[in-house]
Amino acid sequence: MMVNVQLLGYLVKYSPAGKEIFTQELGPEATIGRLLEKIGFPPDMEKMVLVNGHQSNEATRLADGDEVFIFAPAAGG
Repeated sequence: MMVNVQLLGYLVKYSPAGKEIFTQELGPEATIGRLLEKIGFPPDMEKMVLVNGHQSNEATRLADGDEVFIFAPAAGG
């Protein structure tokens, strides 16, 4: 299956294509955790993940054509 991925800001360094937006091939039972592992995203790095506009976590299952948006959480004060 193929999913569309967008990495925001400095997270683009984890893109296998070297671009902010890319398509990633995954197995049929893939999860966000498997996607992150496949692109070499550090497991301990803080992140926010949206799948088709909905907040998700590493256990979220993916489907063909899903839109995955990964970005660093904002901090402020």
